[in-house]
Parts: sequence; C-alpha cells; structure tokens
Amino acid sequence: MFSKLSKWVTAHPKKIITAWIILLLSGAYFALQFPGILSAGGFNDPESDSMIGKELVSEEFSNRYAQNAIVVVNNNELTIENDSYREHIEEIAGEISDVQHVEEITTYYDDESEQFISKDKNTTYLLIGLSGTEDEATNTAPVLQEKLEPLNKGGFYTELTGSPALTYGLNDVTKKEVVKAEMIAIPIMVVILLLVFRTVASAAVPLIVAAFALVNTMAVCYFIGQQYTLNILTFNIISMIGLGVVVDYALFIVSRFKNELKSHSVSDAVKISVETSGRAVFYSGITVAISLAALFIPNMMIFNSIALGGVIVVIFAILTSLTLLPSVLMLMGEKINWGKLSKGKKTENGDKWDSFIAKVIKKPVVFSLPAIVVLLIMVWPALQVNMQVPVASATSIPESEPSREGFEVLTASFEQGDIFPIEVIVHSDESVLDPKNIESIDELTSNIESLDGVEEVTSITNWEEDWAVSDYKSFFENIEELPNEVTKPMENLVNIDNGESTSIILVSPIEAADTKQTHDLVRDIRSEVDAVQTDGLSVLVGGETAVGVDFDDKVIENIPYIILAIFGVSFIILIATFRSILIPIKAIVLNAIVTLASVGLLVFVFQNGFSFTADVDQTINSVTPVVLFAVLFGLSMDYEVIIISRMKELHDSGVSHNESIIKGISETAKIVNGAALIMIVVFGAFAIVEVRTVAEIGLGLAFAIFVDAALVRTILVPTLMKLMGRANWWLPFKKKTYTDYGDRQVLKREAE
Repeated sequence: MFSKLSKWVTAHPKKIITAWIILLLSGAYFALQFPGILSAGGFNDPESDSMIGKELVSEEFSNRYAQNAIVVVNNNELTIENDSYREHIEEIAGEISDVQHVEEITTYYDDESEQFISKDKNTTYLLIGLSGTEDEATNTAPVLQEKLEPLNKGGFYTELTGSPALTYGLNDVTKKEVVKAEMIAIPIMVVILLLVFRTVASAAVPLIVAAFALVNTMAVCYFIGQQYTLNILTFNIISMIGLGVVVDYALFIVSRFKNELKSHSVSDAVKISVETSGRAVFYSGITVAISLAALFIPNMMIFNSIALGGVIVVIFAILTSLTLLPSVLMLMGEKINWGKLSKGKKTENGDKWDSFIAKVIKKPVVFSLPAIVVLLIMVWPALQVNMQVPVASATSIPESEPSREGFEVLTASFEQGDIFPIEVIVHSDESVLDPKNIESIDELTSNIESLDGVEEVTSITNWEEDWAVSDYKSFFENIEELPNEVTKPMENLVNIDNGESTSIILVSPIEAADTKQTHDLVRDIRSEVDAVQTDGLSVLVGGETAVGVDFDDKVIENIPYIILAIFGVSFIILIATFRSILIPIKAIVLNAIVTLASVGLLVFVFQNGFSFTADVDQTINSVTPVVLFAVLFGLSMDYEVIIISRMKELHDSGVSHNESIIKGISETAKIVNGAALIMIVVFGAFAIVEVRTVAEIGLGLAFAIFVDAALVRTILVPTLMKLMGRANWWLPFKKKTYTDYGDRQVLKREAE
C-alpha cells in the first residue's frame, strides 16, 4: 500500500498540491464561522430521569420554562421596600420584556415572595423564563446583557447570570483563551522546529501543513454542526490535538526525508520517507483516531463533540502527511535545506544516546524497577479521584467573567435551595390531586424531610403546619371553587391551569448544589422514592444537581466499555504494525499507567490543592479523565510506533537484538524528543487558560507526554525490550524470514 502511495505522490505532486489549495480556499470561510455555532451545553444525559423530568415540567407548567436566565440586583444602601428599588426593578423588566424569547419575568413585587429577597433585603433577582432551545436561550444572553449594561447606575449592581448567561460566558472566554494559547504555543513551536531542523524551510513546512489540516477540519465540523449541536470543546480539541499531531507527523516525515536526501535522489527520498515514517504515521494516526472514536460510546453530546473534532483532525493529519507533505517535499527537493542556521559547536548526541542506552540495557532490572516505582507513586493520587460535572458550569469560567460574578453574588445572598432546589416531580395520567395520590405525596414528603442534608421541603402537603392529610384532601377537592389569591401560591407546585396532572416537591439542600453531600442527597431521595408506594404515579428526581448526578453516573457506567474498546482495537492495530504479541501488550500496559499518572497529577493539583490528602469538596470534571484516557492512549502510541518501527527495521535487516534497541532509540531520539517537546508546549499552553476543564485536559496531556518521554521511552522501553529478547517479535503462525534485505530493501519487502 505504501509503495503504491509513494509512487503516486511522486508522480503527481502539482496536482495534489493544487487539490489541497482548492480545498483550503473553499473551506476557509466556513472554518472562520465554525466557533460561532458551538454551544457550551451537552453536560447531561438526555435519557436520564432528571432531563425527562425537566422536559415534563416545562410542558406541564405554563409558568415553568426549560431555560431560565436570572438578573441579580444589589444595592448596599437601599432595601427592597424602597420606592427607588422598585422603580429600578420595573425599569429592568421594561427594558428586557420585548427581547425575543423572553416569555415571562417574575419579580419579588409580583406576590412579595420571600424567595426573591436576601436576608438583609439589599439583594433580589428577576427570574426570566425563555422560550426556544438551549442554543437560542444562550444567544439571547448577550442581547439581555447589552440592555442591562446602562442600568448599573445609582448604586445598583445589575448583572445577568443563570445557565444561558454562564453558557454564553463560557463560550466567549473559551474562544479567547484558545487564541491566547495558540499565540503562546506557535512561536515556541517555531523555535523548537528551528532547533531540530536547523533550517528555516524545514521548520516552516510542518506549520503550513498544519494550517491545511486545521482549516479543513473546522470547515467539515461547521457543516456537521448545522445538523447536530456541538460543544465548544470541539474547537479546543481541534486546536490542541491538531497542532500537536499534525506538526509531529510532519516532523517525522520531513526529518526522514532530509536524512535520505543525503544519499538518494529527491524522488527516492520521498518514496523511502512515505514507506517508512509514512507507514508509522499512518498506524499511529489510526490508533489515535480509534482511541478518540471510543468517546462516541456514551452517546452524550459533550463526548460526541470531542470525539468528532479529534477524529476528523487526526484523519486530516494523516491525509496531509501522506499526500500534501510528500508533494511539497517533491517540489522543494534540496530547497528544504534553505535558510540554514549556524550549527554552532558540534555535538555527539547520537554517540551519547548510544552510550546511555547501552548502559541501561546492560542492567535492565536495576534501571526499570525505580522507574516503575516512580510511576506507581504518581498513579496513587488517581485512586482518590472525585469526578463531578460542575452545576450550571459556573466554576468552569473565570471569576472575573460578569456572569460568574453575578452568580457569586446570587449564591452568597440566597439559600442554595432557592437557586438550585432538588425537584421531585410526581406525575399522574389523571389527576395528581386524587386522595390516594395526596397520601403518596405526603408520605414521600415526610420521608424526604427526615433525610440528612435537607434544609427544607416544600410540597402540596406541608404548607400548613396544623393540617392533617385529610385537610389537604378536602382543600384540593374544592380547589376549582377557591378564589385565585388562595390558589395562586399553589401554581409553582401543581399545574392547576393545565390538567392538575403534575406536582413538584421542592427540596432545599443544606449544602451547595456542587458538593458531594448534595449529590449524595439526590441518591438518598431516589432511594426514598423507590421505597414509597406510588401506584399510578411516575416519580422523577430532577433539578440541576440531579442532572449532574445522572451525567456522572452515565460517564462512570461507560468507562469500562471505552477502555475495552480502546484496548481491543489498539491491540489489533499494534499487532498488524509490529507483527508481535508482547510489544502491543507492553505498550497498552505502559500507556495505561502513564494515563493514570496524569490523572494522579490532576487530583493532586486541582482536587487536593497540592496536598496528598483528598478533599471531598473539590472535584475533577468527570469529562476530563475519560478524554485524557482516549487522547493519551492514542498520542503516546505515536512515539512508541516510531521507535519500535525503527527497531524492527534494524532487527529484520539482520542487526543484533541489543544493537537494534540501541540504534532504534539513538537514531530517533532527536526527532522524537523534539516532537514530544512540541506536544508539551502545545498542551502546556492550554493548561494555563482560564477555562477549568480545558486547563485540566491541557495539564494532564502535557504531564503525560513528559512522563512518557522521560521515563517510558528512555528507560522502560529499552529495558523491557532487552528483558523480553527475541520474544518481542514472536507472533503465532508468522513465517520466520530473517533474510538480510538491507536497511532500505526491507521496507520494500514489508510493503509487498
């Protein structure tokens, strides 16, 4: 396959380059539009009880909406009873009432509900019910913010928050942070490429190829995004993975081309590069793509988005590396060495690597055991990981973001249950107010009130302290005959004006919605629901915390399937690549350990706050470890494939076992270390962004690549290759063909 590809590329370089330029120009406009269609949503399981309950409530209650924004208002000098305060709230309502998708505005002054005022009466909020989809609500946020900005006057603090505003803020910050990360990474990448290649032309080519891959990936994702909602992390993954992978693959091929050019014609040098480094790039790229594709297994929007962006950018990385790049090299020829830099003092890096690896494999146990111990120490904090998706995405964005500031004011001024109550949704096909249903609701209410962690429960059977169940039955039997001022308070608890089929029990937790205690409370409430006799009723536990619990549970449930899929497919691909059983097993085990070590670092930094003891109140985003595993397992294979492929070339050409290990590492050390450094720089740049999830992924990836370079490839790969001996290359039913084809001719044999 690679022999035919190399012949085709060398025969039609101009046509191939022209086709890629046309593709680039055609997709550039759509690539620029791509970030604007992305959403910050997707951190939910659409099939979960909490999301079904959320949809049911929005359908059954005329005064409840699936999407709600909040305008928080504070004045340290005035209280809510002041006329100026009331005038300010009315002015806000008047300004935003005509904004598209604004359906209902609820304030304290509607019925003077204490839910809308803080204890000091200096702070209140307006609840804005929004129609339309999640994306439409998010796009409404900047319009509302623009309307509210002039109203920060007269000592009043006025800010938009709530899910749509936080989502819009996360989108906006993410786009800016990606650009900032790229502005940091690209100049450093240029310096590294110059140091590796020592020529300007060689350093420029990988970056040019990367531009083709990234632009075309975003253009393709733009069209997919017209049909399916994609999360903003798609943009991050394309930039993060794309920059690293494309430049790395180009680095491998350009480096091989430059070496072959010393003793071969341009055409032959391109062919050899495609058949050797190109082959390694193909298999490593396929491994990365398949690892990322495993994220489709949970079938949740956030993971689908990351998988889609990652798989497509890796596919374009492979395509550009095996077609566009060789075509460019074919036309450039010797000009690839244009712009030579001063070599400076000559070093003997190859000899140093030969000497070092020779010492390592001479005493493999002595060197490998300490490396394994260090890795296991790094893995240990991962055993304490507490994975949890943040409620309303508030903690994912910088505290300086206005919507986050408004959220902090809101949570500091009001009870957690008023902002993010747990909702127990009781639904009947007939009337939820039937006497038998009233008994079930009362029993459920009483049981929930007795649970630890409950501050208050609001239900249709506990709003009068002196009433018995019989009193509530009598009240609701005659509810249609009662005046509006009596029944109006019930409109938030039962859909009186829409069939009386659904009731909500509001549970105010003692702790914040994001805490482990409140997550545990959701599970305790569900246990009580299962224990209560509710014949004829369907009971769902919802609210923002329950949405997070269901998302986390779905992620944890799918982790074994993701791991098995990645292990299984990677094992098959590596067998096909190396014609070996033990090498794929070794690679899988080492990569799994490196991934766990990176999770351990995240626990140490983000969860434990640089402490060795776990803090149960701090968490790692439940998306992060799963994405890390899928991405790292593929990426860490890159260097293994490059190094082991070179060892196999040498071994099959008749070089001794020890010498093939030494030369395999020393001959690839410079280029592989340069590639690893590029990856570390790219991921490290994303590790310093102010979006928490992106920072977690960036730091985890950068650390894993560093560990892989410093311990795995330098120590464990050569020592384990030495210890396994000829068993490295054992494969059942493989014919033993150890004929000396020569260092170059062996490639021809493999291609055939």
